[in-house]
Formats: sequence, C-alpha cells, structure tokens
Amino acid sequence: MPSSTDPARIPDHRLTIEKRGDGAVVVRVRSDGPEGSRLPDAVFAFRCGDPQYAYWLSRLGGDPQQQG
Repeated sequence: MPSSTDPARIPDHRLTIEKRGDGAVVVRVRSDGPEGSRLPDAVFAFRCGDPQYAYWLSRLGGDPQQQG
C-alpha cells in the first residue's frame, strides 16, 4: 500500500499533454465515471518558471526547444 507521501499517479490513458506555440505545457485530465454524471475535464497550463513545468515537459517527452 502506498504511503501518504507517495505522489498520486494519474493513469496515462486519462492524460493529454501538449506544448503550445507560446511554450506553455497544457495538461488535460479526462474525467472518469458514468456518462451523464461525469465532471468536466480538468485542464492545467504550466509555463517556464512554474514549479511543475519541467515535470510535465518531461512527461510530454519534449525538448525545451520543441514547439507544439
């Protein structure tokens, strides 16, 4: 059983990660649950300097010079 200090891992099949032309990394987490009662997707944008920017850029497999 994971301890409370282990980071939560979002299943890859629920994630969409893209890098916009302005350099921001956009992460969309698709909602899960029965159709009709499902919440909207969660969408986050990270820019260079944000604490999680490098993490999501590495999840994208992106090169900092790559434009999307």
